[in-house]
Amino acid sequence: MRGILEWFDLVAAIPLPVWLQQIYLGLVNGSIFVLMALGLTLIFGLLRIMNFAHGAFYMLGAYVGWVFLKLTGNFWLALTIVPFFGATMGFFIEVFILRPTYKRKESEFLGILITFGLSLAAPDLVRWIFGNLGLPYVKPLSNPLFSIGGIAFSQYRFFLIVATAILSFALWWLLQKTNLGMIIRAGTSNPQMVEVLGIDVRKIWTITFCLGSAIASFAGVLVGPILSVQPIMGVEILIQCFIVVIIGGLGSFWGAVISGLMVGQILTIFPLLPHCTKLGEVVIFIIAALVILTRPRGLFGLE
Repeated sequence: MRGILEWFDLVAAIPLPVWLQQIYLGLVNGSIFVLMALGLTLIFGLLRIMNFAHGAFYMLGAYVGWVFLKLTGNFWLALTIVPFFGATMGFFIEVFILRPTYKRKESEFLGILITFGLSLAAPDLVRWIFGNLGLPYVKPLSNPLFSIGGIAFSQYRFFLIVATAILSFALWWLLQKTNLGMIIRAGTSNPQMVEVLGIDVRKIWTITFCLGSAIASFAGVLVGPILSVQPIMGVEILIQCFIVVIIGGLGSFWGAVISGLMVGQILTIFPLLPHCTKLGEVVIFIIAALVILTRPRGLFGLE
């Protein structure tokens, strides 16, 4: 009992500005999880492919952004161009590698096998070209946005949060308010009916895979100024991203958003607590296990 009271005393001694900074950083981490989870759940919702290569697109996007940054010295140009590179990679992988498997009986298993193989090959390719050491980005918007109690709140991290919010709203608008979004949503629930209506479902699959890949690549460039770019970065975030979509529900837009922000806060706030450095990782796995046991489709997944 005495130990518990001492622990609460240590928590109470943490200054309010430190708490606010951790919540702010949690929003930043959560924003990255939201972007990654949206791309992953978009692909799964329509193609029914558990895309293990999603982290590879994230990692390759960060490296391609670093190359553009070295060539042009303009981070904003790299941030604009790299999503098109990600979409192009997604196009070739979907059309020439994944599409031939769609008509096979074991197509879902083959999709997992192929994307898992790509996730293993991509880091080795990057190590061969760039080496194993992390590559630093030149950080834009380096001035603090504001300070509370002597603790600075990064201007760039605020931009990251805003960019995620804008992109998430744009994706929601695309899915809910456009003909393409209507077809994607219809294809998610009943692809055979969409084909009967004369719509080329394969083309929609390609567009969806390209869109998901572009979002992952964009997230990679966006996080570059915050984290050191390295070959294993895609593997690390993919595990957390799967936790996000398991909790939120595969194929659920709002599940990805809410779960991503929640996981970001858990992983950021728990290390601030005394003797709880790794507890956040344990907590999200426990939550995911409970969701699987009690609601396998996720908190916001469809029936």
